[in-house]
Amino acid sequence: MDRLKNEFLSALSSFVIIMIGQSLFSQNIKITKDSLNSIVEFDGAFYNKYTLKGLKVDTSETSSVLRSKNQNYSESNLVDGNDHTAWVEGRSDAGIGEKIKITFKDKNALPYVIRIVPGYLKSKQTWYRNNRVANITIRTIGVEMNSEYVIDEWKGVRFRKDSLSKVPISPQYIDISQNYIQNMAYNDFVAIEFEITEVDNIGALYNDTCVSEISFYEIDKLIKAYSPEEYEKVKN
Repeated sequence: MDRLKNEFLSALSSFVIIMIGQSLFSQNIKITKDSLNSIVEFDGAFYNKYTLKGLKVDTSETSSVLRSKNQNYSESNLVDGNDHTAWVEGRSDAGIGEKIKITFKDKNALPYVIRIVPGYLKSKQTWYRNNRVANITIRTIGVEMNSEYVIDEWKGVRFRKDSLSKVPISPQYIDISQNYIQNMAYNDFVAIEFEITEVDNIGALYNDTCVSEISFYEIDKLIKAYSPEEYEKVKN
């Protein structure tokens, strides 16, 4: 009985540690509807404010695509720089579980900020007639010994909604920069993956989930380094 009790407590302890870790990761995710021109990164001693620069995408892959004779809904629309085109998933349901995987031309790149348009922004009509992405899981992918593995996973990344509980017609910005600090596994980073876990279908006529655009930014120039005392005074 004592052995079984100890095994149970050990398993429970491991579960609690895992859940706390996932909770801390999700707390590091910041999402906003405001355009981001700079970010602040805490390195353990100073709050460093950086400008941002865009990252060039190499490949975009999706787990399905809606095929149409009249419209192009391919994965290339995700990274074409045009908010008015869209990738549309090709499943018969709402697309829960569908994935998007992105790689970058600069193999040393790290996407600190993600800009995403979580619906079909061709018009107000197309936005609300189709499903909008409401919640995603984000994974950073590494490669070791020619085998891919998940470096980090952040579940429950929820897009902001308006007063009617709808995902609004707007790009949203996801800041994941704090998750890179002191994580040596990012030397293996090769890709970032998104998985759709919830959609906003309020008022939708079609059970198709769309994403118009995803773009990425990394830190560029250091603007200023703040001590914790200095940053406390200026952060708001």
